[in-house]
Amino acid sequence: MSGRYCWLVVIILVGASLSIASARDMSAAIEQVRESVLTIKSGERIGAGFIVSPDGHGLTSAHLVGDSSQVTVVLANDEELEAKVTRTDEARDLALLKLDMKNLPAVRFAASSELKQGIRVAALGAPLGLEGSVTEGIVSALEREVKGKRYLQIDAALNEGNSGGPVIDEQGRVVGVATAVVKEAQNVGFAVPSDAAIAFLQEAGVVLNLPLGQQVSVAVKKPAAGPAKPVAPPVNQVGPQWLLLVGIPFAVALVVSLLVSLLVTRRGRHPAEPEISLAPASEDEDLSDIDITLHDSG
Repeated sequence: MSGRYCWLVVIILVGASLSIASARDMSAAIEQVRESVLTIKSGERIGAGFIVSPDGHGLTSAHLVGDSSQVTVVLANDEELEAKVTRTDEARDLALLKLDMKNLPAVRFAASSELKQGIRVAALGAPLGLEGSVTEGIVSALEREVKGKRYLQIDAALNEGNSGGPVIDEQGRVVGVATAVVKEAQNVGFAVPSDAAIAFLQEAGVVLNLPLGQQVSVAVKKPAAGPAKPVAPPVNQVGPQWLLLVGIPFAVALVVSLLVSLLVTRRGRHPAEPEISLAPASEDEDLSDIDITLHDSG
């Protein structure tokens, strides 16, 4: 198969994949978590947070609440009330809030340790005071270490007012807490990984909505006496949407390959196409020493 037809196959496959991906937006995931998102007002600062348990516990950024013992919280229905700051962790940049309300819509969490680079995410918050805003992007890096701390790096735009807001995956599960940005760059944002947030909340005794296998602080009832059985690790469920993403491009590739083979047979041989060689990157382009200055995103 000539280089020309190889490129034809690649272009068609990419187009088919993009058309499928564009049909799957984040709207359903956003709807799942929208009612749980909070707007936080702490003095002159404004940021975001989200409800983590139905009995009124909320989570936000420690740098947003500062030394305050209580903050003003605005619910998704625009109801405004005071919330107590019951626990902070400056090292993780997390703060626990307690609202005097019950039966609240709480988020679901997903383990950040199980994420894949490049998955789509969305950040919800109140950038520049614009409550209920959403930005979308991907996970740029899973464990970005900056100044001794590890972050989830995302390219979803973060601005002042996003701090403390949830970063969610395509299933509407929280995978991070927005915390900082690099203002000198474009869309280089950082979030506290959900694993760190889960640990913080469990240390505070908050009961969370977690996937099977993550409730490490919850006592597990022992089974009846008998021979011990090995426990299988949790298995990620693969839904029909994933099968579409794999199956349709594969079918397109098969059809295109048959068509290309037919065209090549009819046209016969062609002069060899010139090869394009890419020059290697310069050895002087060492990016390892770039100094990253983080700025609070709220």
